[in-house]
Amino acid sequence: MISQRQTAGLLLVGMAALLIRLAPLARGDLTFQTGWDAVDYIPLARGIQHGCGFARFVNGHCGTADVSRPPGYPFFLALMPGLRSVLVVQAFLGAALCVWLGYFVSVRWGIGPGLMGALLLAIDIPSIVYGGMIMSEALFQFLFTGAILLQLSAIIANDSSTTTNAKAIVAAGLLAAAAMIRPTGLFLPVFTAIPFLWIRRTSWHRALAFGLLAFAIPTAAMLAWTVRNERVAGLSAPSSDSAVTLFYYNAAGVLAYAKHLPFEEASSELAHEIGWQGPPFAVPVNPAHEMILKSFQIFKRYPIATLIVTIRGLILVATVPDRNELNDLIGTNGGGPLGLAPSFDILTRIRRTMKSPTLAILVMLQLMVNLFVWTGVVRGLLHTNWKSKTEAACMLMPLAAALVMLACAASPAAHARFRVPAVPFLAMLAGIGWLGNRSNALILPVSVPRDDALALPTMTS
Repeated sequence: MISQRQTAGLLLVGMAALLIRLAPLARGDLTFQTGWDAVDYIPLARGIQHGCGFARFVNGHCGTADVSRPPGYPFFLALMPGLRSVLVVQAFLGAALCVWLGYFVSVRWGIGPGLMGALLLAIDIPSIVYGGMIMSEALFQFLFTGAILLQLSAIIANDSSTTTNAKAIVAAGLLAAAAMIRPTGLFLPVFTAIPFLWIRRTSWHRALAFGLLAFAIPTAAMLAWTVRNERVAGLSAPSSDSAVTLFYYNAAGVLAYAKHLPFEEASSELAHEIGWQGPPFAVPVNPAHEMILKSFQIFKRYPIATLIVTIRGLILVATVPDRNELNDLIGTNGGGPLGLAPSFDILTRIRRTMKSPTLAILVMLQLMVNLFVWTGVVRGLLHTNWKSKTEAACMLMPLAAALVMLACAASPAAHARFRVPAVPFLAMLAGIGWLGNRSNALILPVSVPRDDALALPTMTS
């Protein structure tokens, strides 16, 4: 446990995080907050409120059944009395996550790493910017991180008690909710059974039974929604958004690199090939299947270009600072150019950013913080006691969660917003890496029995 004074320090970080995240609500209108994906989410939420089912409510009429987005976030919006209340709830979720993450790390690695992890998450500009918009980032970040923290708690307990099993099952429920919010949720069931496979003080058949149950929870949710989409629109996927992103960004980026074309020209060329000239995110269902097929044909045709574009996208999404939306939020004049993937026309973006000293400073600070975080992550991994399976799990699971989220966004569309789900895990590992003691030892709960195989050096907080 940590002292009252240390707890107060974490709460102060949480309060600061809350105030920062509530600051955008001081704007007189919600023009900034209702951009980007909000143009899809808001009509879908209104459709739910007006009894349309999962369909858009526009100009007083219900549209046809929608399959473009997963249902989680629109249902979350529909539960709220207004858009400002959504932003307030998201601010509280972000602040609560800072405290939760900091407390978890503090109890097990010491108050220094805990405070640093909480602070790095609290000041993360992409988390602040997109948490202050009608976007799914804040909710997804809270659910996904909360699930992993519960799983790590179960692994550290290393027993088959009711409390430990309950934590892992609740974590599976959080992962199921997260899976219904963003298309990247397709990969989340992979994490569900890990605690039961890692815990040693249980029989293998009991671990297998609980592991299968945990895996089934998010999997069943996604399969049920896929069946719904197949029934109403003939789409055998949780949403058509994934197909659009794969086609208009991943495949277009590979084609642009392989043929030395401008990104927009490659994207338009692909759209012409499937006969769709409308907006990318208004594509009908039928072309979605063709998009997926054609995308993989391009990846197969240009394997080297696919590898290079993917690696470049991974580096960018792991490091690129938020600029354009931050520019809109603080009202500077360094935004644009719009309509380009961040991996293109970098020099133009730098010149535009330098028009605003304030924005340039904030962008540079983001780059410095990102370098600090990744250096801390490497330090933490290098100083981990890999002989301890418990400690190894507590380092590898957050790292795996972060890398999966970054890999899902490793494309020419690499953007700072796609790093938001990975930030809590990177902040946690960075705190441990910079301020953990020489062995980065876990402070296991006193009530947990430890044998020679699990005995770890302890440290005071």
